Amino acid sequence: MTSNRNTRFTLWAGLLIFSSLAPLVAVADEDTGELQITVHEGLVSVTAREVPLQDVVQEIAVQHELRLVQHVTLDRLVSIEIERQPLPEVLDDILADESYQLYRLVGNEDDAGADKPIPGSLWIFSEGSALAPAAMLYFEAVVLEGNVGEKKEAIRELRRLGTADAVQTLSVALGDDDPRVRNAAMEALSTIGGDDALAAIASASMHEDPLVRGKAADAIAMADGYSSTEYLQIVLQDEDPRVRASVIDSLGDIGDERSLQVIQQALQDPHPTVRERALEVINELNDDAAFRALYPPE
Repeated sequence: MTSNRNTRFTLWAGLLIFSSLAPLVAVADEDTGELQITVHEGLVSVTAREVPLQDVVQEIAVQHELRLVQHVTLDRLVSIEIERQPLPEVLDDILADESYQLYRLVGNEDDAGADKPIPGSLWIFSEGSALAPAAMLYFEAVVLEGNVGEKKEAIRELRRLGTADAVQTLSVALGDDDPRVRNAAMEALSTIGGDDALAAIASASMHEDPLVRGKAADAIAMADGYSSTEYLQIVLQDEDPRVRASVIDSLGDIGDERSLQVIQQALQDPHPTVRERALEVINELNDDAAFRALYPPE
């Protein structure tokens, strides 16, 4: 992930909520210049006169419970006055010559009874520096240790990124115990597409739960890759007729000549429900083809 001048990459929008209405105030020693940082009701005020930028950033990170990761030295002195601004706007102002990424979590309905939340992170780096490995560590931590809401938010961001590292982390989420997380990961992988994403989804087609195997077939079809039909042809050998029927629906969603040929093979399936569904889908595809021939798109 790269940035030009200032990149604010907020994973979860919103500000951290403090349990007390009393403002948090930090004041630097006189020997290091004048620095006062106040956090009140989620808004940040900063007064700095000839203070090392490192001290300002460090204190902001401490007060917002952010893990600070730096790829650049912040050794210059700064003088700045900011009055009650959201944290991202404050970072935009004080990090005028650096790029940064901010990953944070906010509470949601899935947080009830959760353990201590995973802390957010603030990465500061020079233009063109490699950030992805450090960022992926954060996402992996959320996917492995977060609550359901946090995991789903991380999965949405990984889907947006769509990188090879994102696919790998989403593959880990496919093994989650919660079906909401697994389904979100499957949908994200199908959106990203590509051989690696398809291979990850196909691994879920071997899950012990037939419902999971059926959903994997749907996700394979949605990925719309060249290998989708081949994967579905393999899943069509599933021992559960419900899964095989789901595969036929997925092949029908693809709807090309190759998928139609695979569906025709299911007309010989030993289970009557699967054979009937195969015939229905073939008729639907033929009707669609006939309609397109009569009324081609403009």
